[in-house]
Amino acid sequence: MIIESKDDVLSLSGSLHKNQWMTIKAASNLLLQDHPQGVIVSCEHLEEISGDGAKTFLDAMRDIEAANARIIVSNLPDNVLAVIKTIPGVRSQLPIAGSVEEARASLRVASRKMPPPAYTGTGKRTQVIVVPLLADVDLSYGAALAARVAKPGRSEVRLIYFMEVGRNLPLNAPLLAEEQAASAALARAKELFKGADAPLYEHIEKVREASDGMMTAIKNYGAEILVFGAGENLIEGEDANEAFHALVDKLLYRAPCEVIVGRLKATN
Repeated sequence: MIIESKDDVLSLSGSLHKNQWMTIKAASNLLLQDHPQGVIVSCEHLEEISGDGAKTFLDAMRDIEAANARIIVSNLPDNVLAVIKTIPGVRSQLPIAGSVEEARASLRVASRKMPPPAYTGTGKRTQVIVVPLLADVDLSYGAALAARVAKPGRSEVRLIYFMEVGRNLPLNAPLLAEEQAASAALARAKELFKGADAPLYEHIEKVREASDGMMTAIKNYGAEILVFGAGENLIEGEDANEAFHALVDKLLYRAPCEVIVGRLKATN
């Protein structure tokens, strides 16, 4: 097997008949120094692979994710993919993209990391306000509510898009269309937060269930307030209303913090 490294991509070619992760690891570590968001492994020229060889990707996932980075494998030939699908752990966890460009775009969109909660000038930890966003449920008004609730110099707002990933896919699977939609939703919400005297952090979090993801975020960031803000489609759309109310009901009972729910003023 031949290993080549260029820019943000490790390219494998030839045959992979045994676990070669320790051979690849040094090149991967060098790549992560310049591209800490993650590693792209291109298999376009990989001719054949064995079951032991496929375990290379399992060890790679474990090491790279332990370093708080991502790995995405791209350009898998059909015969190689067929072998990978037979290996437990690899077939269910390996994030796969159709091309290097798709993998790169996914890493770029989802590479934002949340810093730990900060401290005020008096040495007290800032008040953390979490504003969740979801696909098909317009919660963007929460950013405007958070801007009003945040205390200058004492609060910080964490705008988190919770992207639900089906259980038939790895949690870190590249989902370019969904990730682009998430970025657009974050951008719209940020516009509503403009002018607020508080730091704003944004992040895309991939989860199996949105409500469980929110509970984890509350715990991880020590959130004191969770803000739900219903946008225009939640005022008029019955389906969106049903999803919104179900989520709010669940969090009102489960969230170990203050929950603020509001909506835009109806126009008629």
